[in-house]
Amino acid sequence: MVRKVIFLVPLLVMADIVCNIENERIVCTYFIDRSDNAHGLTVEFHWYSPDGKDDRVKSFKVPPFYGSVYDYRFLPGRKIGRWKVEARELETNKSAVTYFDINSSDDEFFED
Repeated sequence: MVRKVIFLVPLLVMADIVCNIENERIVCTYFIDRSDNAHGLTVEFHWYSPDGKDDRVKSFKVPPFYGSVYDYRFLPGRKIGRWKVEARELETNKSAVTYFDINSSDDEFFED
């Protein structure tokens, strides 16, 4: 079995949102200041693909005093190029943005 190497290069190391590859998934975690989350929050993840054809918005209800929330996309089949992920807290209008590059995609994950 030949395995292709995929590189994700986060540009914002100290951001409130961090993306990594875990088990054929791109997982982005948004970190919340627990003291700002006394009553719970709604966080939206906005995924922007290089060509705009694979964009997605997903909302999450975060329980009070939780410190993070995550969203993921399966890596196989994703467009090669620069991706943007933005997390927005709807109640506080806080947001964080990160960018990463997918240099190679492997559709082998979906094969029988």
